[in-house]
Amino acid sequence: MKATLFSATLVLLMAAVVQCDPNFHQLMKQCMEETKFTEAELKDFMTSGMKSTTNENLKCYSKCLMEKQGHMVNGQFNADALLTTLKNVPQMKDKMDEITSGVNACKDMKGTNDCDTAFKVTMCLKEHKAMGAHPAVAVSQQG
Repeated sequence: MKATLFSATLVLLMAAVVQCDPNFHQLMKQCMEETKFTEAELKDFMTSGMKSTTNENLKCYSKCLMEKQGHMVNGQFNADALLTTLKNVPQMKDKMDEITSGVNACKDMKGTNDCDTAFKVTMCLKEHKAMGAHPAVAVSQQG
């Protein structure tokens, strides 16, 4: 039940992210090329419930997407930019309290490098049910 609800939420949030940025699919392709991360690897990761072994390419893919959307700057998660983006999405308006809480819980995450930081933020957002706030993972639910 929890997994089904989570998946349904991700689909809704993915649609919201794409609505915010019509060029998101192009950003995904750019980041996959830049990080040598494949669509198959992304699907495998999502199919595992985001619990499979991670690699540096996955972590850097998360970083790339976050940077291109302004949600990560100079290795720091830009929580305010993410919240501003999501506030403009009609489907998110009634979920902003929960999303804000999750984003705030994750905003100071730090990894061993910028890619690791981006991935740690992603996983933190997942744990705090603010997953849609991070499109790098949410978008994989489309394919």
